[in-house]
Amino acid sequence: MANNIKRAKNLFFKIYNNSIRKFKICKSGISWNVKITNPDNIYISEGVNIGKMTWIYAIKGDNSGNVFSPLIELNKGVEIGRMCHITCSKRLVLDENVFITERVLITDSIHGYKDIDTPIYYQPLISKNGIHIGSGTWVGNGASIVGNVTIGKGCVISTNSVVANMDIPDYCVVSGNPAKIVKKYNQTTKEWETVK
Repeated sequence: MANNIKRAKNLFFKIYNNSIRKFKICKSGISWNVKITNPDNIYISEGVNIGKMTWIYAIKGDNSGNVFSPLIELNKGVEIGRMCHITCSKRLVLDENVFITERVLITDSIHGYKDIDTPIYYQPLISKNGIHIGSGTWVGNGASIVGNVTIGKGCVISTNSVVANMDIPDYCVVSGNPAKIVKKYNQTTKEWETVK
């Protein structure tokens, strides 16, 4: 019995490791129950860690028949916590050392809802330029980043904030729903200053 369990575990890890090699990953840690959809459109650099029950989905088409050429790029040192949902139909880039905590939603697409006679699920996805999150940025638990968003380097996205269709300069703290910049780092005084 113990030998059968050991063999089953070894087989599971062999299959798991072979599937991970599709990404050309070196020294990265991806939990066994991470769901990755359309890996050919996803680039994962070395030193990336992805927590349990996270779903990374490069969307190649929607239920209205549109076809997309998405790219998800996770650069060196990116950390993604448990139960995150990361999707794109255009382009989603996390620069080096971005830290995504738990239960975070990041998506460059939303469902259209123009036609009231068609269920929203079957309406076209809407996406503009995608999402880019700068190096060293930290995204708090339960935050949502949706639509056309550029976040600079060294930013803090506070817990449960909703960042939608906005640009955030380098070294800012944002908070709220909708998110607003509440602090900025002053390069002259070397201090974080409250934004009123």
